[in-house]
Amino acid sequence: MNEMGAVGTINTDIAVIGGSLGGVLAAWSACRLGQRVVLAAEYDWLGGQMTAQGVPPDEHHAIERGGATASYIAFRRAIREHYLAQRGFVDRTSLTEGCNPGDGWVSRLCFEPKVAADYFEALLLPHVKNGALQIVRGVSLRSVESVVNANGIRHINAVTLGGRTDCRVAASVFLDATDTGELIAKVGMAFRIGKESRAEFDEIDAPEVADVNDQQPVTYVMALRRHATAGAVIPQPDDYGFWREHVLPHYKHKLFSNYMPGAVRGESAWLPLFANGSELDWWRYRRVVSAKNWHLPKDEVSLINWAQNDYALRPLIDGVHTRSETVEAAKQLSVCLAYWLQTEAPREDGRFGFPDLQLAPDVLGTRDGLAQQVYVRESRRIVAQTTLSQNEIVFRGGHFTPVSRADSVGVVWYNMDIHPTCVSGHGVNAKVRPFVLPVGVFLPRDSDNVLPACKNIGVTHLVNAATRVHPCEWLIGEVAGALAASALGMGLTPTQYVANHLPAFQGQLVGAGIPLQWDQDVIDSVSPSAI
Repeated sequence: MNEMGAVGTINTDIAVIGGSLGGVLAAWSACRLGQRVVLAAEYDWLGGQMTAQGVPPDEHHAIERGGATASYIAFRRAIREHYLAQRGFVDRTSLTEGCNPGDGWVSRLCFEPKVAADYFEALLLPHVKNGALQIVRGVSLRSVESVVNANGIRHINAVTLGGRTDCRVAASVFLDATDTGELIAKVGMAFRIGKESRAEFDEIDAPEVADVNDQQPVTYVMALRRHATAGAVIPQPDDYGFWREHVLPHYKHKLFSNYMPGAVRGESAWLPLFANGSELDWWRYRRVVSAKNWHLPKDEVSLINWAQNDYALRPLIDGVHTRSETVEAAKQLSVCLAYWLQTEAPREDGRFGFPDLQLAPDVLGTRDGLAQQVYVRESRRIVAQTTLSQNEIVFRGGHFTPVSRADSVGVVWYNMDIHPTCVSGHGVNAKVRPFVLPVGVFLPRDSDNVLPACKNIGVTHLVNAATRVHPCEWLIGEVAGALAASALGMGLTPTQYVANHLPAFQGQLVGAGIPLQWDQDVIDSVSPSAI
């Protein structure tokens, strides 16, 4: 696809900053509505958490029957068709419903990230070929040119990107599709990060005092392949002694163990490393290559995004340490976990270590077998015209009753999944109601031409735990791209467009296959006890 080969200015209608999952869908959606788009991507694979971060999709339990956009459903169908067309593949899925290539139990669709990366390239290619889309690769945001009017409303004129090359992008509308909300920070917009206080939104699970550093942990995902025989053990990492003895705060178990935080803070759960049948285990949690799904069995591959390599010693965003320092520390934690698995993980036969587990660089497109990008759970979040709080989505028992709103632009459902955070160590996995995204979560209070297109919509820390996953980020990108394109097409700011044309925009979304309210039959197909 197009690469920027020389320093200069690119003029476009819409600039999408960040090649995340939301960024891909935002660019695709805006191009479909006739706008010219520049997509600025930092990593080789487009698709963020689905690809460069190496995380199989986290999805709600009704996903096989509905509750997602038509384009997301088409993606899931295409992934399955890809595998079913491979010579030697046979669907012997047993842990979940539907054809699951890796037969991992975290999702009904576990697959190799490269398959999704190829899908996104193919999805965008027609727009590249017809000149609507230009993809600038290997770049990150360096600076922003903006103006502020008398009312404190910010307007971006251009951004400068740096990396493999430097370039300037001038556009009418900018979408922040970075995983950390880099654009909204650099332009000086108001944002939230970490935990809000209970007083701010009256959320029952919020702390008494806000803490910007109490963020969700990051994880550096790695790919491990299980060979038939033992292989070479990696050198012992420098930090191994520390991590080997590290006890998870508030949970009283060692991080390197078969234990994980339970659904309630302070409770631990235990899983075997390897198991058979319906018993849940660590290896098959995010397995993406299952030996039994091939006529000639392949060596199995699992993507290691476990509790054991969640990095929570310090926050990723705006902490004392730089982002690069925190990312490197998270990577070293994962390498230490790999060494522990190879040398000291307990075996059922009383011995220790699994030297048959080897890093698999080919799976993640890197030299070291670790992901191209650290997995980011929490972003800076815009201060929006509407902020979605825990109170609207909380599940109070009984049957699932969906949230319904007249200003909805899409449906969402996922547990409030908070990994033990960086300061308080608070972790929870709480059920929520099926809910919707109100259009106001996309509209910043202090900018007229910037929209969120990733994990940076107007939600609280608690709700972010339910909106950060794959189907929701897909929805966010798709809606953001459509909103930017539609507003621009009428010569209006996004806020003006929503104020005057919301019913028409909602009709457009429905026409594109984006449900705005929950189908009760879909909800009734899931038992509360199953979640």
